[in-house]
This record gives sequence, structure tokens and C-alpha cells, in this order.
Amino acid sequence: MKMNAKQKLNDLIAEYCLLKTEEERTVFDNKMKQMLAEMDPEERKSFRMAFLESAKTALSDARAIKEDVDFRLQLNGIEEYLSLSKIAEDYFGKSRSWLYQRINGLNVNGKPAQFTEEEKKRFGEALQDISRRIKDTAVRFN
Repeated sequence: MKMNAKQKLNDLIAEYCLLKTEEERTVFDNKMKQMLAEMDPEERKSFRMAFLESAKTALSDARAIKEDVDFRLQLNGIEEYLSLSKIAEDYFGKSRSWLYQRINGLNVNGKPAQFTEEEKKRFGEALQDISRRIKDTAVRFN
């Protein structure tokens, strides 16, 4: 019984992730060349399609991670001056932990929590509102 292309690819990826040395990678490369050479055209086509689908998924996952990291980096240096509790309560009607989970991408129900596009916009608007309030207060001291 032949293993399907997606499972074969997943097994190969798992094996590749365990490689530690250049020598092991060379052996793996030779194994891949041999395996591909032994495939009939239909198997090669299925394997290629599974590979492309896996690559698209990996790219999509990487973009999502980059977006989350970029969001957190944008808060770098100011988060200690913000009351996440007040922002969560006043601007979202939620708890501090709800906001903290989204800012830090913590797992909730087995998946990383993240803002929706609407929530990102609302968070930006909250920061602008707080910024205006701070600026108005600072002007009074000048």
C-alpha cells in the first residue's frame, strides 16, 4: 500500500527537523533524490502538489507570526506606561487578561489569541485617545 503524498512529505519534514550535521543532511538529500527518482510521474505530481501546499501554509503561518511580532514591537517601550486593565475595560469592555492574551499571542482554547482587524483599529484609536489626553494634560503644565 502506497503512502499518500501529504503524509510522506510530513514524515520527511519531521525527519529533516531531526538532522543535526551536514553529513546527515547530505545523506537525507541523497535519500530524497533516490525517492523522487523512483516515483512514477503521477506520484511525483502528487508529491509536488503536497510540497507546494505545505510551502503556502508555512508562508502564511510565518506572515501571521511576523504580524504578531510587529504588533508587539510597536508597543515596545510604552506598554509599561499603559494600564492594560483600563484600556481593556474602557475601550473593549473586556478584562486585562483578554487584552494581554491578544497582545502576547497566548494560547486560548488551543489557538493563539489575536486581534481581529476591527479590534486592532480600536486599539489604535484607544492609544490615540490616551495620547491626546496626555498631551492636553502636559500642555496645562507648560
